Amino acid sequence: MQHSLLIVMRHAKTQASSPSGDDFSRALTPRGSAAALAVGAWLHARHPDLARIVSSTALRTRQTVAAVTVPWGQTPPDIRWDPALYLAELDVLLDAVSAMREATTLLVGHNPGLEDLVRYLVSDVDDWPQVQTAGGKLMPTSAVYVLELAGRRGTPAPGSAVLRDHVRPKLLATGAATDED
Repeated sequence: MQHSLLIVMRHAKTQASSPSGDDFSRALTPRGSAAALAVGAWLHARHPDLARIVSSTALRTRQTVAAVTVPWGQTPPDIRWDPALYLAELDVLLDAVSAMREATTLLVGHNPGLEDLVRYLVSDVDDWPQVQTAGGKLMPTSAVYVLELAGRRGTPAPGSAVLRDHVRPKLLATGAATDED
């Protein structure tokens, strides 16, 4: 049976507000930029064949993607900006996942939708030691979950993914960030 990898990432740490006052335009903090760069290096080391990135169009996700792709240099993965992913709920995220299963894909978005997606796809994710040591906080900023999905078509069933890897800035040796939101 064929498998596909879905890598789920929450955007990096952001400013509390934007100059315009709208949520969509919040920018990364310096700590968030550093964390996204560190996670990008981790992703590139483990998944240099990353084929595609699908991301929300919010400023913070665009800046996260820009930092994450630095290690790929002049040949970054294909990037698709999807306005529907801005603060998307589980049903929208599942629709997006069902359309991107033919190649290793990084999905960059927002909570609480991403947390709902990971919990939907991986039934025992809360049992992972890395999640338990984070006080049960599944998706702090810059958290990444690498999921293996069976098959390459359709909407995955609940609990059908296997958690293959996980990282968050606190777990990296860079000291770039903590698990604070």
